[in-house]
Amino acid sequence: MIKKLQLYFLLAGVCVSLNANAQDAISYQTPPKEIADLLLAKPTPGVSIDGKAEWILFSERNSYPSVEELAMPEYRIAGLRLNPNNYSPSRQNFINNFSLKNIKSNQTFQVTGLPSPLYAGNISWNPAENKIAFTNTTQKGVDLYIIDLATKKATKTNKAFLNVVLGSGLTWLNDNTIIYRTVTKPASAAPAKPLMPKGPTIQQNLGKAAPSATYQDLIKSPFDEQLFEFFATSQLVKNTAGVETPIGKPAIYQRVNLSPDKNFMMIETIRKPFSYLVSAFGFPSTVAITDLTGKPVKVIAELPSSEGTPSGYDNTQNVPRGFDWRDDEPATIVWAKPLDSGLIKKNVPFHDAVYALSAPFTGAEKELFKTQTRYRDVQWGDANLALIMEGLRSKQTSKVSRYNPATGAVEELYSRNQTDAYGNPGSPVTVKNKYGRQVIKTVDNGTKLLMNNPVGSSEKGDLPFLAKFDLASKKNEIVWRSAEGTFEYVSDVINPDNLVLLTRKESQKLVPNYYIKKI
Repeated sequence: MIKKLQLYFLLAGVCVSLNANAQDAISYQTPPKEIADLLLAKPTPGVSIDGKAEWILFSERNSYPSVEELAMPEYRIAGLRLNPNNYSPSRQNFINNFSLKNIKSNQTFQVTGLPSPLYAGNISWNPAENKIAFTNTTQKGVDLYIIDLATKKATKTNKAFLNVVLGSGLTWLNDNTIIYRTVTKPASAAPAKPLMPKGPTIQQNLGKAAPSATYQDLIKSPFDEQLFEFFATSQLVKNTAGVETPIGKPAIYQRVNLSPDKNFMMIETIRKPFSYLVSAFGFPSTVAITDLTGKPVKVIAELPSSEGTPSGYDNTQNVPRGFDWRDDEPATIVWAKPLDSGLIKKNVPFHDAVYALSAPFTGAEKELFKTQTRYRDVQWGDANLALIMEGLRSKQTSKVSRYNPATGAVEELYSRNQTDAYGNPGSPVTVKNKYGRQVIKTVDNGTKLLMNNPVGSSEKGDLPFLAKFDLASKKNEIVWRSAEGTFEYVSDVINPDNLVLLTRKESQKLVPNYYIKKI
């Protein structure tokens, strides 16, 4: 009996060993070709059209990320998810092919010189729209390529790897010079995790309430702080014909925004102490104006950590916010301040005020307008037209007002409940002005706005539309709408005055495609 049991266990061990070897030899299995073709069919390419409506850039993507992409390492710190091998976000939807089409000749050209494999993103046209920049992410770093429309060829132009942990930040200074952020140290120099922490992680509130929302992947230890500082620190450079020139010193650049006249930069940099309660975009920061060499011109604000924001919808910190350039002037920075100490329940006639300061930034700030609810944004048009957006998240309301920068007059155009999808008039169509900035386009001798609604919710379903909003009567007149049974929306307005459109159309039987039409 004992011999039989010994023989049994010996045979069982052999079977286990054979099964283990067979399991190790198994590779990824693929379904039948018909199923694979159905699942892996590429989506309709994205399109980007130049302002003259001469060229269209087609961007092709895969339906799903590859196994190699999913297998990349990932750090989760400061509310970010990044790849420690290449200074980039760990979860991206990459472009894997580019092609160009000439609208007039109807010819399509494959872009040559593309790296293989291609993991592209962050498309950016230069001011003359004869070159297109994009980033390509490899396992070791992020490179910068530029497509020349004359040759239809992409060329790698960077020397140092780009740092895109906090955004790509690609900014064209002129037709041949582009500004971006680069890494300061190789990824292999990242801090090593200590076997034993130097001490406990301590947080204290000093008797001060600091309610905050719950965020994922926050800093949890001093080692996380070291990792964030290492990977987020970058060097700002400008690249002209492949020659990289440093701008200023390395810092944690959260935002770099070039003035319309391209003589100044508005730079927001993150500073210590890093918070354990909010993400990187809520860390203490400094907003400053610099020249193109990085030399400071004026510090606009020293902002505290956002962890001290009062709890509750529509409450905000009692500090300036919403810094941006005015698009219709050479170099004027605008921002908002609360008039209610950041507490929306305060009974005050106006809750926010918006201020401006123009170059050379030596005078006093000027108040532009006030809002009755919480200020959200402003869209600039020209010296006589801008649109103010305000609202209340707690009541799900939004209001759009007309602002005349020359006179200071503010007039409400429309307001609605944000849940009222049927009553959404759309968003104003914009065009590039002399500074290359997107500004509001008026039609019919300046009396109307062209409004695009790419969803077009209605009782008959989603039927996107293009409309004209009369600034005098404050009524929206639909001039084109998607036909019932199809879903067609305006992807771009090629010629606002003659109503030449680029639309994307699909239906249950119609494969998505793009069309140029005049209405």
